[in-house]
Amino acid sequence: MIRILRSKTDDDVLAGRIKDDDKRAFGLLYNRYFRKIYFFSIKYLQNKVETEDLVQSVFVSIWEHRKSLDMNQSVISYLYKATTNQIYNCLKRRAIRSRYIEYESKRAGQSSNLTYDQVFLHDLEKSIDEIVTNLPAQQQRIFYLSRGKGYSHEKIAQKLDISVRTVENQIYRTLKVIRKILSPRA
Repeated sequence: MIRILRSKTDDDVLAGRIKDDDKRAFGLLYNRYFRKIYFFSIKYLQNKVETEDLVQSVFVSIWEHRKSLDMNQSVISYLYKATTNQIYNCLKRRAIRSRYIEYESKRAGQSSNLTYDQVFLHDLEKSIDEIVTNLPAQQQRIFYLSRGKGYSHEKIAQKLDISVRTVENQIYRTLKVIRKILSPRA
């Protein structure tokens, strides 16, 4: 029991010295707790390299935030809390990475269709452009503002000084012509 109290007091002294930018005190703290934090972390991460990086990161964080060390909290509690947070973040990143890899592998299977789809879409857009260029000028403008610029019927009517109903009719007629020309003939 006396050993535990003495150790806590030693840790408090180290924390105070670290807070005052004492690198030697930080080295003592590091040497005292590195192995404990390492073995605690490896149980969860099951990866030596990740665990070493994580433990280094915990100690770097302590040094970077040394001015905000709470002298009322035990150093070992602070270390374990920081380590637990880092482990949680590491496991979360692993899960995200795993889902991303799964997503990419599914997408890779679809990539062969993607090229075909892109070529088809390009050809379709080209065909639609050719059809629209053969329409009356007013109909072309209305269709371009609607589909090309994404304007609402009201905005087109206002811009061209025509009624909303006229805009709707012109778009309907344009789409009817496009469908008729592009539809497969039986």
